Amino acid sequence: MLDTPGSTLPLVLCISADSSLKAELSELLAETGFELAFASDMGDGLARADALLPAAILLDFGPNLAAVEICRRLRSNRLLAGIPIVVIVSREERDVRAAGLGAGADDFLDRPFDGLELLARLRILTRLSTHRLMLSDLKRFSWMVQHADEGYLLLDRAGGIQYANDFAGQLLNLPEDSLGLPFVKVVERLYLPEPEEVWRDWPTDPEPLFLVQPESPTARASWVVVEALDMPVRMDYHRIVRLREVTERMSIYQDMRRFHTVVSHKLRTPMAIMYTNLNVIKNRLDMLSPDQVKDFARSAIEGADRLANEIRSILSYVDAPLSLTVGDPMKLGDLPDMVASVSQSLGLRQVSLSLPRDLEPVTVALTRDAVEMILFELLENAHKFHPARSPKVEISVGRADSGHVLVRVMDDGVNLSVEQQKWAWLPYVQGEKDFSGELPGIGLGFPMVATLVWKSGGDLRLRNRPDAPGVLVEMKLPLEETARRRERIAAPFGE
Repeated sequence: MLDTPGSTLPLVLCISADSSLKAELSELLAETGFELAFASDMGDGLARADALLPAAILLDFGPNLAAVEICRRLRSNRLLAGIPIVVIVSREERDVRAAGLGAGADDFLDRPFDGLELLARLRILTRLSTHRLMLSDLKRFSWMVQHADEGYLLLDRAGGIQYANDFAGQLLNLPEDSLGLPFVKVVERLYLPEPEEVWRDWPTDPEPLFLVQPESPTARASWVVVEALDMPVRMDYHRIVRLREVTERMSIYQDMRRFHTVVSHKLRTPMAIMYTNLNVIKNRLDMLSPDQVKDFARSAIEGADRLANEIRSILSYVDAPLSLTVGDPMKLGDLPDMVASVSQSLGLRQVSLSLPRDLEPVTVALTRDAVEMILFELLENAHKFHPARSPKVEISVGRADSGHVLVRVMDDGVNLSVEQQKWAWLPYVQGEKDFSGELPGIGLGFPMVATLVWKSGGDLRLRNRPDAPGVLVEMKLPLEETARRRERIAAPFGE
């Protein structure tokens, strides 16, 4: 037996000043599945117990050791209080047994030892000790989970809810007795899981995804990140699910991204108009006729007016973080002018739009601000990732069903790798990159498109073109009337 055990076998600490006892125990417990450690006095015994945290302690109540005091000190130590203490005594020492019980001993062993009895006692006590520690740890863990500001659930192999902490119950609007409720159906009753492809495979392959409660006329969108870990428990598999409420974080991400877009896109054009015209007047004033000066000045004033309006828009945005939801839903008839404006600001000359006349009066659930931002992100991506920075982009609009329209944006740039397609769906990954630069992100701007489409109650697909290099984005956008019919469910599942 090693005096300083390093294995994972149950460790028994023997505190005794009797060298013959040490030799006897070492012989009896050789190759029994136990490790032995020894201490010869009170100070060493308490220190070794504190450092090793043994599964059991054998304490010799012989004449040369302050055994009663050692027992009391072991029991007063919070770390050692649950470790079983076995007192070694002679058969006739009844008073010693009483003193040992009073000091906190759990059991007694008589000398001379019976090897089988010793082994049986140690196995029972170490097993009970392990279970006691596990129950204590489980109790502490349960308390922490129950009071956590994130949702935690435990699912059985069939996907039924076996446990849900308070916050998970709030996020999923669970009834008081949620045992056995199907997690997937509970989620789908309240949320739109996105991306749809990930959710479809989630029961067998639990990749991270979003649960989205779309915007309504009276409330902004809600966002929950779902992460899961499968763990074997006995003969079954349990899945631990973590729900993180990230609505505020997503709002901040959208705010920062939109602010960057506004500054780089909306302010550049009016500033260029104003500066160019004023610069002409400044440098060629003596050469211009009064009418020419008026024309240049008029253009400069128009640029200044437009710049002032954009600045007011930005200030209004800063004052109202929910400005993406403020404003009238957009008519598809405004799309041609918007496409032309965004294309011009990005220097794109090969952008075409197909919009049937019967769809021009149709109003979608997104505001003009949101649609313009989506277009800007997608066209900027097409420009950024095209080998020659001159993509040909085809935009088409059609009916998806009675309550939605389908917008397709296709370019002729490059195909995305599997990893890029995976990252493109994760707004929280892209958001972290924008904040800290520490997590991977591909800078596609596609996460922002995803969040805007999803929070309106729409759907989104991103895939490589099957016929040529480039990507195809398909957006299924709800009509205004479809969004207004949407009501959030207030009753718990099953009611």
